[in-house]
Amino acid sequence: MTTTRPAIITSAPPNPNGDLHLGHLAGPFLGADVLARRLRQAGREVLYVGYSDEHSCYVPRRAEELGITAHDAALLFGNRMEETLSLGAMHHDWFTRPLTDDVHTRTVQRFFLGLWEKGALEVRELPVFHCGTCDRYLYEAEVRGNCQYCGDPSDGVYCEACGLAQDPAGLSDPKCTRCWEPAQTRTLKRIAFPLDDYRERLTGYVAAAGAAAEWRPRLTAYLEGLLAGPLPLTPVSREADYGIPVPLPGWEGHVLDTWFSGIWGYVAGTARLTAAQGHPDHWEELWAGDGTPGGAEEDSGAEIVHFIGFDCSFSHAVLWPALLMAHGGLTLPTQVVINEFYRLEGEKFSTSRDHAIWGGDFLRTVPADVLRFHLCLTGPEREQTNFAMKEFTAVVDDVLVGGLQRWLDRLEALAAEHGGTVPADAPSLAGEGAPGRAVRLLAEAGRALEPAVFSPQAATAAIRDAVQALAADTEGWDAPGAGNGVVLRTHLELLARLAATAAPVMPYFAEKVWRGLGLAWADPVRRIPPLAATGADRVLAPGARLPLGFSELFRPIGAGRA
Repeated sequence: MTTTRPAIITSAPPNPNGDLHLGHLAGPFLGADVLARRLRQAGREVLYVGYSDEHSCYVPRRAEELGITAHDAALLFGNRMEETLSLGAMHHDWFTRPLTDDVHTRTVQRFFLGLWEKGALEVRELPVFHCGTCDRYLYEAEVRGNCQYCGDPSDGVYCEACGLAQDPAGLSDPKCTRCWEPAQTRTLKRIAFPLDDYRERLTGYVAAAGAAAEWRPRLTAYLEGLLAGPLPLTPVSREADYGIPVPLPGWEGHVLDTWFSGIWGYVAGTARLTAAQGHPDHWEELWAGDGTPGGAEEDSGAEIVHFIGFDCSFSHAVLWPALLMAHGGLTLPTQVVINEFYRLEGEKFSTSRDHAIWGGDFLRTVPADVLRFHLCLTGPEREQTNFAMKEFTAVVDDVLVGGLQRWLDRLEALAAEHGGTVPADAPSLAGEGAPGRAVRLLAEAGRALEPAVFSPQAATAAIRDAVQALAADTEGWDAPGAGNGVVLRTHLELLARLAATAAPVMPYFAEKVWRGLGLAWADPVRRIPPLAATGADRVLAPGARLPLGFSELFRPIGAGRA
């Protein structure tokens, strides 16, 4: 994905039925933010967009539990989620709140009508779960049973365990989640998308996208298995009183399924962002394409990268590309970056069992950079991983305080001995010693943040190892002659390189270091160190004053915020 074309980055729309816990943050939100920052360092135009899934049927279910209206629940938890993302420095450039933003509804209905007029949708009589006790049809969050494929507990649309779409009435042992009585099966007229008509084109799309970027192995295997056989007919409407209305006469009382609406929610978010930037029509240029991943190189369309949990694979990597194909004239995602589950102390995060660490609560006691560093280091990129407080404390105390902060303190003291200016001596960044090893590790970290092979985990592990090597190298600075100008200049240049490399992971740290070294920004508004500094041997001017001020950037857990 080496290009100067604009990039649209998205993260899976969260349900506003609770705050975001650390498992949520460790997945799509942090990954999307890190990539957005990395691409901005390279001078790319980046639009990081998302929305709150306020029309989801999980919202009224949660509202019933709390005894409030669905609109109030969406407002309450949407606000909490936005606050948490802001505390973690992970907020989108535009995050749509659909219940108070009619652009979302109008965009979803516009593209639905476009597909309807093209004959890309069908009307079918389909089986649907129904609860006789509650006298309501049951969809997704309203019904609970066992996955028809893997047998794990599942709601009524996608199985979290295997990621496969359930047939409209395919769950075994289905029960209504309001009264927990067994659900019956009825038939209902619904609008559906004949997904299997696009299987051949989807197969070609996946192959082309996989050749351009490294899709994670589990998603690749999932798609290979899914595309080897017929794809399911996918309902896009449901009879319900909560959601975006089907904009067709005779379909009153029917709403559009949020899984159909999702891709158009990203389009709507892009439109709202470009309008806010003073370019109301720019979104159409960004989404214009020839139906290939990212659009043809000569097109003006953007590179599109989705960040999701594995359980959203069907929608983002199969259904939504097919809908874009069916509509025509729209570009397809270049990359779909999945994550696995992030567990808490060895068990799955669970709201019902109160087994969770809520992001907002945690980020009021721990600096954003500290949590971001640990979540990147331990994130569930290719397998399920675990958050353990003991391990988190060890990373903070051993790596960030005992390693990085110790190095910063000694470097600042050495700079003071040299009059607080950059020595004229040439830095020594080669060889087998700690400086040379740090250079190689930081180069490795930079490569891991490239979009085609994107791995914050690998990047942060390399940054950790570089920090530990440099901190160990300071042990001998008290020896006679150890603190000479070459040593100081070498470590100052390495600090600049570290800050520029780590900026996507630890943005506040990078900003403080860049200011402390008196360096110029690549983007003064966003305060982003230039990408070129990640590989430059010399970015500091000899004789320049060093503002520094690095004391207590990181503190032990329990010592307060940095």
